[in-house]
Amino acid sequence: MATGPFQVAFVPPAAQQLDASVTQLHSAGYRNPRALPPGPVLVVGGGNSGFQIAEELAATRRVDLSIATTAPVLPQRRAGQDLFWWLTRLGLMRVTAESPVGRRLRARPDFIVGSSRRRLRMAGVRFRPAVAGADGRTVRFADGSSLDVGIVIWTTGYRSDYSWIRVPGVVRDGQVIHRRGVTDVHGLYFLGLPWQHSRGSALLGFVRDDAAYLAGRITSRATPPGRPLAGRSSAVRVGGHTVGVGDTIGKARLSGG
Repeated sequence: MATGPFQVAFVPPAAQQLDASVTQLHSAGYRNPRALPPGPVLVVGGGNSGFQIAEELAATRRVDLSIATTAPVLPQRRAGQDLFWWLTRLGLMRVTAESPVGRRLRARPDFIVGSSRRRLRMAGVRFRPAVAGADGRTVRFADGSSLDVGIVIWTTGYRSDYSWIRVPGVVRDGQVIHRRGVTDVHGLYFLGLPWQHSRGSALLGFVRDDAAYLAGRITSRATPPGRPLAGRSSAVRVGGHTVGVGDTIGKARLSGG
């Protein structure tokens, strides 16, 4: 199962309390400012999508940005290198989920990369606290203030949906039960889950480590103990990548990305 963590667009219940005359869309459906009707926009959600969409829209219209949780902001480049170059060199992308550093990172919001609150304020974006409710064409915020709206973009993330997996012992309270992608059900594995093993498990540039690990586990279960795969090789497609399994059990490589 390599369906990734971004499966169902999440829209808060407040969206249902807005009048039908209010244009609403999730960031999954946003394309560019020209696709929206004219007028001010309320962007709800303080992640990377919220910051980027707010900045793009602010060039042509008034924008309010509602943020529930303040996330750390990091530059895209530092000292001539991309942020992920530094995170990789410092070992932060391979920090495991159950390590002390991993537990601290999991408890914090994800980074905002390449955006700036200062730059958004200079562009005219007005920051608002979390949305507390809505009624008709009015959105209420956690500080008691309110705003009349005509267009709302929900940049409120995604949720996983495993309701279609009806295998006992695999999903509990909406979460996959696994050990580094290996479930208790023979032959059923997962790849690309958030923090499946490390900080990079759900990111394209780092999923190769988990893919290689699973390829080794799959090969070892499919081959009788002590019997090498001499003279042949196999390949497994995982999440759009090809994992090639070499001539020895547990030895794997990832190609294609």
